[in-house]
Amino acid sequence: MDRLGKSILATMGLYMALQLAIFCSFAIPALPSDATLPKGFLFRFGPLFLLVALPFFALLVSMLFIFKNDFVKEPSGVRLDRVNLANAITLFRVTSMPTLLFLVLAAKEYRIRLPLLCLVVLVFATDFADGYVSRKASEVTKVGKMMDSASDYALLIVLTIVFYYFKLVPPWFFLLVTARLGLQVAFVFILIFINKRIEPRTTLMGKAAVASIMVLYAIEVTRLIFGIGRIELVEVLEWATAAIVLVSMVDKVIAFARELPRSN
Repeated sequence: MDRLGKSILATMGLYMALQLAIFCSFAIPALPSDATLPKGFLFRFGPLFLLVALPFFALLVSMLFIFKNDFVKEPSGVRLDRVNLANAITLFRVTSMPTLLFLVLAAKEYRIRLPLLCLVVLVFATDFADGYVSRKASEVTKVGKMMDSASDYALLIVLTIVFYYFKLVPPWFFLLVTARLGLQVAFVFILIFINKRIEPRTTLMGKAAVASIMVLYAIEVTRLIFGIGRIELVEVLEWATAAIVLVSMVDKVIAFARELPRSN
């Protein structure tokens, strides 16, 4: 195994331990709002967390090794011999998905909302930090672009499921966002099948759709954590976001149709 492979394993091992530590740390303030609940935080959510997190990490490590040849700087083409800082920041965001999913679900019954808000803000902040670091240090990589795009959609998938579970978004909005994310995943797998690799390409409307959903979900997370009721502004944002998502779906289909001739 070369230095890059060892760096990938070391980084992912560190993040697995970190995510486990973060999850367990929430057991400290996790006092049930209903005193009649017989089971503790770790007993109730720990086994399920491990059941999801371990296969998730195994899949992620496998994908990193599959795309190991894409750890190259752009546009120079210089190959990295380790996971650089920008990629490490992106990997923190990706590996936080199972942790966020179970902690947000647990927040319905346990008093962990304030520290959970801090964690959510930190995860959202990494979306800006990795791009800044990669550009500042001139270490933009192909694999970094792929992970950044994948992490955005993974975060949206997790939050969409959670918000529907908490009934923070209406069913029609859940179906619309799910359809948009499903369309993205389907097109990616088709291009992987044709090209045997991923060439991350984004469109203006795609970025606008992701950004608008992120803004809406940030507001929804704030409502959830602080117990704020339904407000008219949220409904307006939902319809505005839905319109952007619909346009982005048409834009994605057009972009995919244009990409196919290049693949052939």
